[in-house]
Amino acid sequence: MGDLKNAFAYSWTRQEKFYYCPRRFYWHYYGSWGGWEDEAPREARLAYLLKQIKSVAVLIGQVFHEVIGAALRARPVGPSDIPAIEMRIRSQTLMRQRLNASREKRWQSGNPKYNTILFEDYYGPGVTDQEAREGLDVLDRCVDGFAHTRFGKRVFEVSREELVEIESSEFSGTPLDGVPVYVRPDLVVRGAEASLHIVDWKTGKHRQASHAQLALYGLAVSERHTIPLDRLTANLVYVGERRAERYPDLGLGVEEARRGIATFVSDVRSRLTDQDANVAGDIDAFPMTTSVGKCRSCEFRELCGRTGESARTPIDESVSD
Repeated sequence: MGDLKNAFAYSWTRQEKFYYCPRRFYWHYYGSWGGWEDEAPREARLAYLLKQIKSVAVLIGQVFHEVIGAALRARPVGPSDIPAIEMRIRSQTLMRQRLNASREKRWQSGNPKYNTILFEDYYGPGVTDQEAREGLDVLDRCVDGFAHTRFGKRVFEVSREELVEIESSEFSGTPLDGVPVYVRPDLVVRGAEASLHIVDWKTGKHRQASHAQLALYGLAVSERHTIPLDRLTANLVYVGERRAERYPDLGLGVEEARRGIATFVSDVRSRLTDQDANVAGDIDAFPMTTSVGKCRSCEFRELCGRTGESARTPIDESVSD
């Protein structure tokens, strides 16, 4: 891992982190860099550990996406039944394993990237048996809901070649306006009349979609597959609630998305001590938020010395890039 380069890039997650708290953004993308090395400074090693922290809600999303992605990649070439039972067993097994790994604090003796660290176990009193059962129940509803949604059924009813992309890292780094943009849809599937459907599985509760974020998906997929934006449709599928929302006009958020990219690039690069090498040598250029209440649910609160108030478990289901 020593040859890795910390390249500058944009993503919706990075934008949200930066404007939520510049210091949180710094620790996640700069202060933790190289923290996997044994000889790394103490702060970098701690930041690398802390950036791996996730809530139970995020863990549910990760396990769900991992199981569904594996099932889609392993499906037969022709139409097939949904392996609902196998997916439920696999998801429950993985969830229990990772809950136990966090409870037993295995991150203390192994690479934190490969050992689950739950916010509730690190900063709180620990995940209770009831919370664990509730998490397993939510995951079960999501997997079951997937099997009953239109897109869940469709992706097994069509031939394998109709699935253009399945949560592929190849979407990462798509150049937009001269900036690598990290975008990873859960699925891209062919539709009628040479169109494509972008699908995002949601394991959390419904919330208002951002047209700018949807436009980013559209711009990246359009660039990658050389297809006009008006032939793309985004679909947000809330599997736990068995509902889906369709967004056929991704052009609505393009201007806002491009403005967001330009503003982010300007605001972040102006704080770097070496823009060409993407080095942030001055931590003070990324100040801590003045809204200290935000620190209660921040994974980096230990590094910032803001652990005076009791921790509050994050409820966001999103996964950091």
